[in-house]
Amino acid sequence: MSYVFVLITAILFTTHEPVSKLIANEINPYAITAIRYFLGSLVCLPFSIREIIKNKLNLKFKDFLILGGLGVLTVCISMVLVQVGVKVADSPALISVLFSSNSIFTIIFSVIFLKIKMTKIKTAGVILCVTGVVLSMDLTSGSNALSIVFGLLSAITFSIYTVLCQKFIHRFSGIIQAGISFFIGSSVLLIFLWIFGIDIIGGISADNLPELAYISIAVTGIGYILYFSALSKSGPHVAALTFLIKPILVPFVAWIVNGIVPDYTIIIAVILVAIGATFSGGAFESFIMNNKNKKLN
Repeated sequence: MSYVFVLITAILFTTHEPVSKLIANEINPYAITAIRYFLGSLVCLPFSIREIIKNKLNLKFKDFLILGGLGVLTVCISMVLVQVGVKVADSPALISVLFSSNSIFTIIFSVIFLKIKMTKIKTAGVILCVTGVVLSMDLTSGSNALSIVFGLLSAITFSIYTVLCQKFIHRFSGIIQAGISFFIGSSVLLIFLWIFGIDIIGGISADNLPELAYISIAVTGIGYILYFSALSKSGPHVAALTFLIKPILVPFVAWIVNGIVPDYTIIIAVILVAIGATFSGGAFESFIMNNKNKKLN
C-alpha cells in the first residue's frame, strides 16, 4: 500500500509546476503560495490533531515556535521562491529539476549539522545531481537565468527545512509538522501580504479557481498526507521515491498540460538528477541494506 501512496503522491506533486504555470500570470505568486498552503493545511490538520491525541503529546509554546519557524521557512521562503521561479521560467520542468536537486544541499547540511557521514555512493549521487542541474540550465534568455536563481534558492532553503525536520522528528512526526507548520506559515504569509497591501484574491476567477483548488487541496493537502503515510509505514527510503519519480514525469506532464515539448537535455538532466537523488538521499543504500537483512533472516 505504501508504494501506491508513493505513486499517487508523485503524480500529484509532479503536476504542481505545470498546473501552477497555467495561472502564474493571472494570480500573484505570493498569493498562490499562501492560499495553497492555507487550504492544504486545513486538509492536513485533522490528521495532525489525531496524531497528537493518539501519541498523547503535550505541545508547549516552544514547540509551536519551532513548528512556526519551520512553516515560515518552507511556506514563506522556499515555496514562494518555487512559485516565483515557475512564473518566470520558460518551462516548469526546469524548476522541477532544480528543486529536486535539493538532495545535494541536504547532504551538505546534514554532514555539517547532523554529522552524517559521506559515503562513496552518496558522493557519486551528488556528482550526478550537479551534472544534471548544469545540463538543465539554459542561459539563452534572461527569464531562464532568473528562474535558475529562484530554483536554486528554493532548493537550498528546502534542504535546510528538511534537515531541521529531521532534527525535530523525534518530538513530532511528519504529519504533525506538516499540518501545524503549514497552517502557521501560510497564516504568517497571508498577514504579511495584507500588511503590505498585496491583493490576495485579485485575479482569482471561475476560470482559474479549479487549478488553484487542485494545487491547494489535492497536491498540497492530500499529497502530503499520502507522503507522510508512506513515510510512517515504510520509512524514508520508500517515501523518498516520491521525489525521484517526480522529475522524471514533469517534462512529459509539462508537454501535456502546457504544450511545451521537452528538450533532450532536460530529459537527460532529469534522469541524472533522479539517479543522483537516489544515491545521495540514501534510498539506494537502504534498498541494499534491506535486501541483505532479508537474506540474513
